[in-house]
Amino acid sequence: MTTDLLRQMNIDIETARQKASFSAKDMSTVIYGHEMVLDIANKLRDLLNNEPLAAKAGTEFLDHLGQEKELSDVEVQALSFVSDLSSPLTLHFAAFIAVIEAQGTEEQAAKWVDAANKLAIMGCYAQTELGHGSNVQGLRTTATYDRNTDEFLIHSPDLTAAKWWIGGLGLAATHCVCQAQLIIDGKNFGPHIFIVPVRSTKDRKPIKGVTVGEIGPKAYGGFNTVDNGFAMFDQVRIPRDNMLMRFAKVTNTGEYTKPVHNKLSYGSMVKLRVGMIAEAGMKLGRAATIATRYTTVRRQFHGDAPNKDGLEKQVISYSSVQHRLMPLISLAYAMVFAGQTIALDFQEMNRKLMNQDASMLPDIHLATCALKVWCTRRSTDGQEECRKAMGGHGYSIFSGIGQIFATAVPSNTYEGDNYVLAQQVGRGLLKHLGTIAKGGKVNNGSCSYMNYLASADATSPVPLDNAMAKAILDPQVQEHIFGLRAARLVADLGQQLKSGRAWSDVNMECWHIAFAHAEYTLLTQFHKKIQSLSADDKIVEPVRRLANLFALTQICHFNTAPFLTTGAIRVADMGAIQSVYRELIAGVAQDAVAYTDAFHFSDNELNSALGAYDGRAYERLWEAVQANPLNTDQGRKDIDECLLKILHEGENKKIAAKL
Repeated sequence: MTTDLLRQMNIDIETARQKASFSAKDMSTVIYGHEMVLDIANKLRDLLNNEPLAAKAGTEFLDHLGQEKELSDVEVQALSFVSDLSSPLTLHFAAFIAVIEAQGTEEQAAKWVDAANKLAIMGCYAQTELGHGSNVQGLRTTATYDRNTDEFLIHSPDLTAAKWWIGGLGLAATHCVCQAQLIIDGKNFGPHIFIVPVRSTKDRKPIKGVTVGEIGPKAYGGFNTVDNGFAMFDQVRIPRDNMLMRFAKVTNTGEYTKPVHNKLSYGSMVKLRVGMIAEAGMKLGRAATIATRYTTVRRQFHGDAPNKDGLEKQVISYSSVQHRLMPLISLAYAMVFAGQTIALDFQEMNRKLMNQDASMLPDIHLATCALKVWCTRRSTDGQEECRKAMGGHGYSIFSGIGQIFATAVPSNTYEGDNYVLAQQVGRGLLKHLGTIAKGGKVNNGSCSYMNYLASADATSPVPLDNAMAKAILDPQVQEHIFGLRAARLVADLGQQLKSGRAWSDVNMECWHIAFAHAEYTLLTQFHKKIQSLSADDKIVEPVRRLANLFALTQICHFNTAPFLTTGAIRVADMGAIQSVYRELIAGVAQDAVAYTDAFHFSDNELNSALGAYDGRAYERLWEAVQANPLNTDQGRKDIDECLLKILHEGENKKIAAKL
């Protein structure tokens, strides 16, 4: 199949790399935060590339591979992330062990975590219920204390209380950390976390009183390797010390000690949301890498000015493709950077919680809710846009984007439905609005923009006339505009409620507020990443270019109406801002291959015939199709036997012979 056109595809991708204005390797270090982290990621990628079981068709190999290669717990979790393959034990490490370490006493951690790390027990995180997905307060599973036996009785009062969608519960788990309503002497103390056995470690049969199983295939064929399950409990008895008691406690006399914050039992969900932020960025990065490489080597039409060499134009050179893909690259970078920062903040919050200091919890909860909503929505929408930008071939499973989307899209609803979480963001920010109304000041950094409502310029937009259009590239101006928009949206929500609108009627206002809060946070974290780089580093300007594109993408593409209706930007300034936006897109497009190469994804990770590093898309697609079982001699034989019965039915054979 070697022709001039096929050779040209490799030439095109290598030419794009050679003309880049910066080193993709240097940018990789920025993305991963430290050269050591990049080295670890590369170590794991090499391990996967050389492991036959690690093909994308593999399933539960990761956990065994981790033991065989003596990887640390962190490396095993990173291995799952790098491979983009989940297993029945993904949440065993990411949630079951993590929740016990965070919510259990030192004695409880010593008892359970070592056994879990050795896989002597296998766990999962059982919160979601069939009839109460995102409503933690409304969970129906109960844990009633029995003084006579010093035990809790775990019970599902009806079908709606069945634990559902629980990753790892369907087949693998022997235990779960279970969210259940704590009942003592008939009084409900709200949801708390309990370690509940579901299957015997001796023969794997369900524990007496437990009904457990697998819920079946998921949409789009996603999460095929995860055994999402269900469980119902019929007065299942567990020891009192199976309740995780680092914060809330129950004595053997039934006395209850409340935690320092009533939302501490939600900490496990916060942790999972923290991980989802950078993960959403990397998944979008995968899709953008595939689409960028393919549109670089794909040539179609001659355009207004035919190339002198007679070749058709590279698809990535078309404005419509650049406007669709380049902003998505900036979004992916923004998510990764914010994910790194929020992970550090979460670690600091945990250190304080160990000393009974819950001061950071409300803000981290607010930030992770908003960022989870924004990142999962923008990432999955962006993945689909990448697929469409690739034209017809993007719909082939061999493009690789379909599988990325299939595993990413449920993130919009798990760990809290996005629209429900948006309401929590709105409710949290209204508290800060109350502080401003009383003449106070919001000292919280991520919400400090609320102080704009008390300043002299609270009712006026940031001035940006045509002569000052470049001011839109000033980080302080950008943060002012984004903060002003967010603050005024919160103020408007307050006015709506004050005028008599019911809380249930302002869901969409909360949605816009959640996005505004997330975008302010993402932008400020992008700017902090730039400030952390050496001023003379050659990588600073390429990163700044992406930060500017991220900011203007929100203004010119996604959120023009909210910026204008809040008065954060004047209509008269939009023309000049749009012009700068177009310049940024064209500038990023010149380095698109380098920006996406910097994610450092291996061909094995991408699993894409169209987005491989060498750019030989058509040859790889041809090879993938030839491997289709239907194209083998046996496959054709089986199909022919079926179709010949139709072709030769009745007079058909004679009719066909005359044609």
